[in-house]
Amino acid sequence: MDQFKAFSQQLNPLASKLNKQFSQVKQFAQEKMGTAEDLTELPQEYKDLEKRVDALRNMHNNLLRVTRTYQNSSYDYPAQLQETLGEFGRTVTDRIQQVALSPAEKAASEAAALEERKEAAPPKTLAHALSRASFEGSEQLGLEEPMGSALFKFATVQEKIGDFRLKMDQEISTKFVQPFGTTLNTQIGFAMKARRNVQNARLSLDTAKAQYKTARPERSEATRVEVEQAEDLFVAAVEEATTLMKTVLENPEPLRNLADLVNAQLTFYKEAQEILADVAPEIDELSVTQEALYRNSRSE
Repeated sequence: MDQFKAFSQQLNPLASKLNKQFSQVKQFAQEKMGTAEDLTELPQEYKDLEKRVDALRNMHNNLLRVTRTYQNSSYDYPAQLQETLGEFGRTVTDRIQQVALSPAEKAASEAAALEERKEAAPPKTLAHALSRASFEGSEQLGLEEPMGSALFKFATVQEKIGDFRLKMDQEISTKFVQPFGTTLNTQIGFAMKARRNVQNARLSLDTAKAQYKTARPERSEATRVEVEQAEDLFVAAVEEATTLMKTVLENPEPLRNLADLVNAQLTFYKEAQEILADVAPEIDELSVTQEALYRNSRSE
């Protein structure tokens, strides 16, 4: 008899918990079907904060989806050429150093370079690809030819631009993509979790209210206490979520991250413009020289 009484006492809390969960499921279903009555309204300030946080969250997701592109070095050169790991895969700097070597030294250097490239592939940016292709052309034509000389200058500049771009990519990844993702997963994530707690607390409150309305006289006082407890939990959940959402909206870090992204781009374009401005007149001069030679040959 004592064992049965102890077993019954263990079942009572479980039965009560299951009954509460069933009541919440029923309340949720009625709300979805539009048959629930006297739903607890959320404060207007809270609903306004929800809209603003949703907009901020969407902005973070959209910008991260795009800016993660900077973490893929070949984003501006997706159709990568099937470059070999040998001569065409080397940088312009490597090749300049090869010019002064003897045949035997060059062969040894080629073998060492091949091994190095098995471990580290050349940069995959469009600028680096242009540099390699241009230097290949300059070697084939020879530096004594105007086109060969121009290609050599262009190759040197494009390699530097590629290096500048990789530096920009790293800056954007470190100062924008990573902190933006951290904000999304922490502050915004905490606010979204708090909002889910509010919805659960509101559902529990409305469930308690519905049970209070239909409670038998002997259960009236107990259900009234449950309503008061649910109200306290609901108010506390709304206050916590409101505080977290305000913190998210007031956080200056995302704007600072955007400023860092702009500065990284500005530095890249400025550096690229400067070296292009230096080489453009030199290539123009070679072009004029080539045109003069062509006209003289045609007039003879």
